[in-house]
Amino acid sequence: MIVSRGQYPELEQFMGGWFHQDWGDNGETIEEVVRDYKDGSSAEQVRKVCLEMNAFVANYGADSDAAFRKLWRSVDPMLLGHTAASFFEEVKRILAC
Repeated sequence: MIVSRGQYPELEQFMGGWFHQDWGDNGETIEEVVRDYKDGSSAEQVRKVCLEMNAFVANYGADSDAAFRKLWRSVDPMLLGHTAASFFEEVKRILAC
């Protein structure tokens, strides 16, 4: 599996900006962090990040968890009770996309 940066620019911005190593500074829960992102983002940015989450899971399929770990080491969905796919589903639910 080849995982490359730059393929999902809006998603990478979202993950790097809100789910970085100190992501708890933006909120104590996934919901608080995602709402912080949504409050500071345009509708177009939210739409793009939702599309890129769908594309990421579709592209990596069964390897989504491993690809997620390679790209975003600062947050582990498993420690939050999620797989990569279910983490993105939760984020999309909060974003209402």
